[in-house]
Amino acid sequence: MRLFLSLPDEEVERFDKARDKAGMTRSQYLKYLLNGRRDIRPPVLKYRELIHSLESIERDLKVIAMKEDLSDEDRLIIMQKMSDIKDILSGRFKEG
Repeated sequence: MRLFLSLPDEEVERFDKARDKAGMTRSQYLKYLLNGRRDIRPPVLKYRELIHSLESIERDLKVIAMKEDLSDEDRLIIMQKMSDIKDILSGRFKEG
């Protein structure tokens, strides 16, 4: 089945912006809306909770890294691994 829809340019722009944020094609997004789903979250929002959890883990690891029992080499390894994870996430889930 094919569906033809006429919309003013500004509504097409709003539709396309929302569709882009959801990471869907026009067809997928329209089907999503027709199914009555209202909670359409862009991928960035889906990963926000993950990012907050990792920030909490980072704080905990920094506390561990500052313990006197660890060698300087172990501290550097912990801090470098956290930096690597942050770099990966900031590139992958950047809002834009």
